Amino acid sequence: MTHEQAHVLVVDDIDVNREMLARILKRQKCQVSQVADGLEALEILKTVTPDLILLDVSMPNMDGYEVCEQIKANPSTQHIPVMFISALNELEDKMRAFQVGGVDYITKPFKVEEVSARVNSQLTMAQQRQKIMQLNETQAQILQMVSHDLKNPLQIIIGYASMLLEPNPPIDYIQDIAEQILNSANKMDQLVRQLLDLRHLESGTPLHIEPVSLSKVLLSVGMMNELALQQKGQNFTLDLPPDDLLMIEADALLIEQVFTNLLSNAIKYTPVGGEIAIRTSSDESSVTVIVEDNGLGIPPKALPRLFDRFYRVDTQEHRQAASGTGLGLSIVRAIVENHHGDISVESELGKGSRFIVTLPRTQGEHING
Repeated sequence: MTHEQAHVLVVDDIDVNREMLARILKRQKCQVSQVADGLEALEILKTVTPDLILLDVSMPNMDGYEVCEQIKANPSTQHIPVMFISALNELEDKMRAFQVGGVDYITKPFKVEEVSARVNSQLTMAQQRQKIMQLNETQAQILQMVSHDLKNPLQIIIGYASMLLEPNPPIDYIQDIAEQILNSANKMDQLVRQLLDLRHLESGTPLHIEPVSLSKVLLSVGMMNELALQQKGQNFTLDLPPDDLLMIEADALLIEQVFTNLLSNAIKYTPVGGEIAIRTSSDESSVTVIVEDNGLGIPPKALPRLFDRFYRVDTQEHRQAASGTGLGLSIVRAIVENHHGDISVESELGKGSRFIVTLPRTQGEHING
């Protein structure tokens, strides 16, 4: 197993030891930093966060035990695993190494195979811990956002349902009350459905791959949104090649979902009488679809987070134009990436946006979800 992204800090006052350890680590494709004493190690940790520290015990100025104690006392570095490598072989030395926070102890002179195996084990565990931390953080974020987005419509449903249970419910307003309850329930249903969609996409659920005419998909998307375009008096242009040159291999329903979402967003965030267009191009290897409008545009600070889960552009104009779950564009990105494609956005606030989707022309057996 290799750890090409792993960064290991080697701390030893003996040049030969450092170089030997560095060679072992580089064989495993690790990135290696070397320092000769504990004070230098603590200094470098102010700007660098390695995945593993190999730490000698007997060093001038500050021994390895004290260095490890300071590492573990610092909240920003206490999660970094520290592996001691020392000539000290007494039980008391090893016990102290674990007491100050070490995760392993190798006695010099060390064997290359032993160091490789133990480093590999520690890096694997460190990566697993990192994944667990990221998963916990993601779950906490999802729980917070879902609870927030479900709370408001749920309170509306409870409030209006309570009015219907009163001894003399307001008969004249029953239809309005029913509409409010239905709208709130639909919002909750949309959130749950989108969460499930995203979960399926991110878990690698196999796609139903078949030859797909992107021209037919885009024509269908345009027809489905025709009423919404007419209601806002928007001018819509669909630019397709004269012949059906936009054949790809894809999951037709998911690809349709991508462009339905992008066109729907363009309609929502483009004012009455605005311009919306879908333009296409292709070459031997890929097909590109651009969905553009002259609507509200997107603030520069929002662009890097636009495809993040639950992210919504937080301006008064965008809030007034539409409300949503903040999951639509993250689902779009997941679908495109599952098709080995790419999606990007160009936008200028007050002038409009361009969403650019590029999909491989042929993908065949390489797409497994």
